[in-house]
Amino acid sequence: MKIRTMYDVGLAIRSGRERAGLSQQQLADRAMVSRSWLAKVETGKASFDLRKVLMVAQTLGMTVEISYGE
Repeated sequence: MKIRTMYDVGLAIRSGRERAGLSQQQLADRAMVSRSWLAKVETGKASFDLRKVLMVAQTLGMTVEISYGE
């Protein structure tokens, strides 16, 4: 999946979570984050350092991809 925006990051996380058959609460508990924060990430509304990485990559014309380890 090509990541261009924070929303794309959220889509990738949500897709991975759904693929694993986990609810937001289950994933939040396992990752030791709040469910509300996870929900914000999945909708592209949470702000974290990755935003800066994506901005730099976009500025450089780079593509950021997330691998599911397959």
